[in-house]
Amino acid sequence: MDNHGTLVGWTHQDLGDRVLLCVESVRTVKAAEAHAPDVLRVLLTKNQAAVLGNFLTQISGRTAPAPRSRGLFKRLFG
Repeated sequence: MDNHGTLVGWTHQDLGDRVLLCVESVRTVKAAEAHAPDVLRVLLTKNQAAVLGNFLTQISGRTAPAPRSRGLFKRLFG
């Protein structure tokens, strides 16, 4: 069974070595107006989450964000 809808939100929970991804979508304008999304929960390994994130970054045509430089205290004290 295929389930198609428009993405309206998502949340995640870090479960240590896994990530629980909750994807919210709606099929109709009426469902959106009623704030009644369908929710899909997917349990991923951290590796699967990284692969999915990289894939979505690539197909979006965007570049991955540059790593933030470490602050002064982190550089001095680890």
